[in-house]
Amino acid sequence: MKLMVVDDEPIILNGIIRMIQKANTSFTEIVGAVDGIDALQKLACFQPDLILTDIHMPEMDGLALIKEIQSQNLCNRFIIITGYGDFAYARQALRYHVMDYLLKPINKDELLSVLGRVEQTIRVEQQQTKEHDLLLLKEHILYNTPFEDMPLKPELQITLFPEPYTMVLVIQAYDGTPLLTNERLEDICSVLRQLSMQAYSLQSRFLRQAVLLINGKQRLTDNELQQACGDLFYTMGTKSAGYHIGVSGNQNEKESLRELYIEAMAAMLCNRYFSVSNMTVFRQESEDLVNDEGFAQSGNRTLENQISIEQIEKEMQSIHQLFSGDDDCHNKLRERFLVCVGAHCSAALEDTQVSAISGKLIPFERRQEHKQPHIQAIDKIVTFVEQNYKLDLSLDAVADHVQMHPNYISMLFRKEMGLTFLHYLHTFRLAKAKQFMQDHPEWPINTIAELVGYENPRHFFKVFKKFENTTPGQYRHGNSSL
Repeated sequence: MKLMVVDDEPIILNGIIRMIQKANTSFTEIVGAVDGIDALQKLACFQPDLILTDIHMPEMDGLALIKEIQSQNLCNRFIIITGYGDFAYARQALRYHVMDYLLKPINKDELLSVLGRVEQTIRVEQQQTKEHDLLLLKEHILYNTPFEDMPLKPELQITLFPEPYTMVLVIQAYDGTPLLTNERLEDICSVLRQLSMQAYSLQSRFLRQAVLLINGKQRLTDNELQQACGDLFYTMGTKSAGYHIGVSGNQNEKESLRELYIEAMAAMLCNRYFSVSNMTVFRQESEDLVNDEGFAQSGNRTLENQISIEQIEKEMQSIHQLFSGDDDCHNKLRERFLVCVGAHCSAALEDTQVSAISGKLIPFERRQEHKQPHIQAIDKIVTFVEQNYKLDLSLDAVADHVQMHPNYISMLFRKEMGLTFLHYLHTFRLAKAKQFMQDHPEWPINTIAELVGYENPRHFFKVFKKFENTTPGQYRHGNSSL
């Protein structure tokens, strides 16, 4: 964790830093500043998780510094250093959501005790932030919500996916097979972490699938993927677990996660119809599969069992109802599916046979558009949002309450309102927040953030800055001066 200590007395400043460093706390990156001006300059390139600041300093006192830092959304956690005669300042600091205070002279045990309590609070908030960011990624990956509609910053990729290789794994439940439990998914993630991989899981009961996001320094081998899936993985001759698994190619973090999801979906679909095992890894080059015994057998299976191209095509039409996206997304899924089919069958079939299968497979014509959506459907969704905007609303949660498919909701909003559901939700919440700021100028920004549905104030700041092109503090100050 990162810590900034601000004090105009060098002996106190250096003493505090040394005490923290010798105690081996979680605050491993510590920067000192000699006054408020120095602190603001250093905050331009150093974003701490916590700021410990003195109250009495020249040019800019501690409370003025805190107010300025909050208005610029540079940090929202503070501990103040104060003297016995400064309790009036301490009371005023509560308005700025200061987390705790220390009395001079600084006692080492008290300092470490306060830092320990704050550290635990930070860990809880970081976990909530990660869960929120993963929920937003779910909207992007599964429902094709554009990144520009979400309050995500580039550092999200660095935080969640710090290593060079990223892949997406889709586990699809078919034929009445129950969805995987969270405990089972966590077991898979635990094995992946033992393989030195970062792993996160997402679930969609509408799509009847689990999605794993995997990141690491090296590529995962097929054996390692099978090891992670454990008894979910099966081959010909073993009992079917009822799941089909598709894995994207290994890509670096610059690749779109949505693109990797499309690859994993294509691999999963190819697996369903052509493989003797229940896992397929997407590979662009067919030569990588020449020695793949499983798919050599799958080619023979295609011929021996005379898999009905018409039946595959019929079943595949339902994929469009589950796979969100525009024509470009559907074309990409088609292309990658045919790449998988061609690559996996080429190990066993003649080129002419591969061409014949590929030529017949899935024309992927767009399904007929939904019937003209009724305005009552939009009204139902909008009413639910207006009544429940304070809650943690995701597209899945809204779909569950209004008994509509999340993809249908996405289509309705884009077609009828010209924006995504998430864009509408943020716009509505921010309108409420601005009204609260005007009606109650004394309310803390963090309180307003919570009242409009943002449990984490940092997310509120991100959304506000993104949509309003100013910070909440700057907006409030501008309106108060009118």
